[in-house]
Order: sequence, then structure tokens, then C-alpha cells
Amino acid sequence: MSPKEVIAQLRQMMQAKGFDAIVISGTDPHSSEYLPQRWQARRFVSGFTGSYGTVVITASHAGLWTDTRYFIQAVEQLRETGIELHKLRVIDAVDYPEWLADTLGEGAKVCVDGLCMPVSTVRHMQELFVPKQQVVVNVPDFIDAFWPQRPTLPDAPVFELGVEYTGRSRADKLTWLRGVVAEKGCGSILLSSLDEIAWLLNIRSCDVAHTPVVIAYLWVSAQRAVLYTTVAKFDDELSATLLADGVELMPYDVVVEEVEKWPCSTPIFIDGNILNYALYEEVIRHFGPAVIDEVSPVKLEKSIKNEVEIAGFRRAYVKDGVAQTRFFYWLEKAMERGERITEIDASDKLISFRKEMDGYLDESFSPISAYGKNAALPHYSATAAQCSVLEPRGLYLLDSGAHYLDGSTDITRTIPLGPLTDDEAADYTCVLQGMIALSLASFPLGTCGSNLDVLARMPLWKYCRNYGHGTGHGVGHVLCVHEGPQDLRQNLYNQPLLPGMITSCEPGMYCEGHYGIRHENMLLCYSDEVNEYGDWLAFMTLTCTYIDTTPLLEEMLTDEEKVFIDCYNTGVYETLLPYLSDDEATWLKTKTIDCLYEPEEEL
Repeated sequence: MSPKEVIAQLRQMMQAKGFDAIVISGTDPHSSEYLPQRWQARRFVSGFTGSYGTVVITASHAGLWTDTRYFIQAVEQLRETGIELHKLRVIDAVDYPEWLADTLGEGAKVCVDGLCMPVSTVRHMQELFVPKQQVVVNVPDFIDAFWPQRPTLPDAPVFELGVEYTGRSRADKLTWLRGVVAEKGCGSILLSSLDEIAWLLNIRSCDVAHTPVVIAYLWVSAQRAVLYTTVAKFDDELSATLLADGVELMPYDVVVEEVEKWPCSTPIFIDGNILNYALYEEVIRHFGPAVIDEVSPVKLEKSIKNEVEIAGFRRAYVKDGVAQTRFFYWLEKAMERGERITEIDASDKLISFRKEMDGYLDESFSPISAYGKNAALPHYSATAAQCSVLEPRGLYLLDSGAHYLDGSTDITRTIPLGPLTDDEAADYTCVLQGMIALSLASFPLGTCGSNLDVLARMPLWKYCRNYGHGTGHGVGHVLCVHEGPQDLRQNLYNQPLLPGMITSCEPGMYCEGHYGIRHENMLLCYSDEVNEYGDWLAFMTLTCTYIDTTPLLEEMLTDEEKVFIDCYNTGVYETLLPYLSDDEATWLKTKTIDCLYEPEEEL
């Protein structure tokens, strides 16, 4: 069915049930960013393929609320659907809960799927609706009636990620969690975030594309730990290993009825920013006011990587550096031979090189392989219907990453395929200057990402340029490529950067209809110095892929920036040299060592 047909059917249901609006959220029962096919209702209803957004339907209006990353994409994908784009993260933006409260009349009823909406969002809507006595009506899985052959739960097998990779045993993590829960005065905790559960139990799967998590809920008390999941996905050996650590397996869909069996003499700990509203209603029905709703302690704990995890990230970025060096060498030679290469051909080739690396599991997200004007869409996705051929001019952007048993990677490189315009070269230089400024930052303990974001933007702001997305995000260890709680963006968020956190640094510049530029390295936060002014932190770059210097306008660079580029590229060459063929090594030398800025003595 087309979006128009689906919307028409939903409106018939609204009229029959007395609903004034329907909200189709962009997540699943676990507040995930990337979704299994079963819960991609937003895509089914609207055709929009971005990873963030909410669809709202009233009797006379249909809208998609999404942010700056997807404005251009949304305009294209919503054409002829009857769905209007509502822009978020811009001046005077009005999000859908506020829009509904203002637009709908007295006593209006708003239908939501409480399975796919976190408690915090429903609460926010309810608070806004009070003045007009508007109400939220929870109808779990209402989309079932309109989605023929809706996908079922994934059935990929589960495997254990050994302590040689994680650095901490499952038993140790459970002991830590029980201690935190007890300190909060609680008798148990309910976890619903998939990456938190996977991290805590040292298990991985591929239930979500490019995200090695397991669809599950986890309830942990002082005496028991119960994982509600698809039990058949666990082989006998893993099931026995989990049970030896006190973790029982039960079917995924019995969690609702199980709630009433949990001891309720002491409070239960939940995270209302993640727990879905439908399950929360059952928890409240059983526990009453004995519920502590705070941010899950697992979120921060897993963001601070231990020494074993950090060592794994280092190995992963060397492997990625080898694969990418081989890819860029292949691409340059293929272009010189005049071969026809599409954006999909290019990303597929990189994936083939990654698959040759030991411990490769999967890509960490769908590659953003974008040539020319397509790169002006920060989250562009090439398809068979929309895929450009690379030409020997302009810029090519490739944002990609992989999961290895060692760790997860995320890297963007923009390279020239031939002659550039003056604007392309200048913007390329500015964006790289932003990445360098942030990479070289020294800052006191307690500094948040929003305090540092400006460093990456200043070189662009100098020329009245900007980009609409955040500058950096955390990355999970063989988990979600986007991980909190830390980030680097303009939005005020009270989470200091801490030693052991690994965060991307990816400023960009997007000229709609012409080109896009992004440079991305991964930074490890570490303790740098202690003096009379306090404890000081700094960043160490983990990424090991060369930076193409040919587009740079040398007159725009400071001596410090030149030294950074030279030292970085030299380090890449020396690290990767043992793993490259003679031809690859000679080629990489021309991209790094032979392109050093004068005078070399400064190095």
C-alpha cells in the first residue's frame, strides 16, 4: 500500500474509535535508534527511511517531525504522500506534543502505541494536554490491523562475547549492578535498553541490522536475574553458561504477565526515558508508588571503556585502517583506468576489504557513500533507484564503520576525485581545521560536550558557515554505533566527558545541490595532567586512516595544524606499513610521508 492508502485506512479507524489523532513513533519497545523490521512502522506509514522522526495523523493533517540531518531527504521521500515536513532543532521549532496540544480541541483523544513510546514521552504529552483535558489513549500494536504480513521477531542466534574482549565477566557486572540498585533502596531493576542488556550479560546477536544486540528485557533482583527473550536463539551451551551465572531464560512475550510475580515489598528501579509505556503501566499496577524512575546506571558504566576494551578499539581501528587504505588505493587506480564505479559499487568494495580482516562481524551501520551533491545530505543512502556514478572531479564522501570482535568503528573521509572548485577546497580546509581544534583540546574535569562543541565550529563560523548535526557521539563496544550518555553538540546536556569515553569528532559542511564534506575521527578521552588548577583531560585519536592533504589550502593552516596533520599521517603510515603490500605501502607513502609540510624539522 502507498502512504496515502495507509493514512486513509488509519483515518477510518480514528473515526470509528473516536480518536482525534494518531502518533506513529520512530522507535520500538526498547527505545532503539535502529529498529528490527517488525517495528519500522514509521517507514511503513510514510516511506521515510531516516533513523529519527515521528509521524502524526489527524483528520485533516499528516506530518513528519524530524531534525536537520534529514530535511533534504524528507522533502524527497515525502513528495506525493500528503505528509508535511515539520522541522526540529531549528529556531522556533514546535515538536509534535506541543503541536497536538495547541492544534486539537477540548477533550481530544490521541492514540499511541504504548509499546513503542517511552514513559517520559507519554508523561510529557499528558502534562501538555491537561489544560484542554485532552487524553492519551494507549493501544498497543494498533498498526497490526493495517500492516499485512508484518515481520515477526528476528531469530538470529546469540553468542557470548568473551571476557578476553569485554574485560569484565558477566558475574562481575551483575554484582556491580545489584550493589548500585541496593544503594538506591530498591529490591530489583528492570532493564529494557538492548545495548545495556547485551553489555551487562556479555551477549551479542544480530537482531537489529548492523547492531549486535538481542531483543530482550532483563529483570534483576538480589537473588535472581531473568532474561525475557526468544529462548530458542540460545544454544544449550550458552544457556547453561548463563544459568551458571544465575541468569534464567524465559519467553519474550510473557514479561507483562511476569511483572505481577516480582516481589514488590521494596521499590523497583526503572528508566522512564527507555522503558515503554505499556510495560510501565503493568509495573505501576503491581508496584504502585514503589517505583524509582532514574537514568539507568548501566548507561554511564558501559560508556567508560576499560583497558581491555580500549586495546580492542585500537586493534579494530588498525584493521579498519588497512581495509580503508586498500579501498582508497583501489578506488584511485580504478578511476585512473576509467572504470565505471557507482556509489554502491564503492561501498560494497570497502565492505569486501573489511570482510578480509580477522574478527569481522558486520558493518556498524549502512555506509553513507555519497558523491557530489548527494553528500550534501548528511545521512544520504544510495539505492538502485538513486545512485550516482563517481566522476573524475569534485568530492566523494564515505562515512562507514564495522563491528569486529575487538571493537566497533565509525569513520568518515572526504576525498577529491579530481579538480575542485575554490569553495570546495576552502570548505574542506575549514572542516578539517574544526576536527583538529577539537582533537587538540585540553579541558578541566567536569567539562561537558556542549562546552567543547564550539571548537569544531569556529573555523566554519569565521566564514559564516555551519552544520546542522551534532559534532560527536559515543560509540559502543561491539554494540550501538551511537551511544550515550556523552555527546558533542550545541544542545545543553549535563554529562561531563570522562576518562575512558570514546567519542566521534565529525564536523561537516553541506552545500545543498553541490557538495558535502565531513571529516571524522574517533577520540579517546584520557587524564592528561593534574596541577594547582585541577584535573585536566585531553583526547587521543584512535582512527588510523590517512587524511588526504591535496585539497587543503595551505595558506589557511596554522603551523600547529600543519604539525598535527603531518604527525597524524606519519603515524598512520608507520602503523599500517607491516600489513600492506609493496604497492599499497608505496601509494600510502605518497599520501602521507611524501606530503609533509615544510619545514620537516618541526616534526
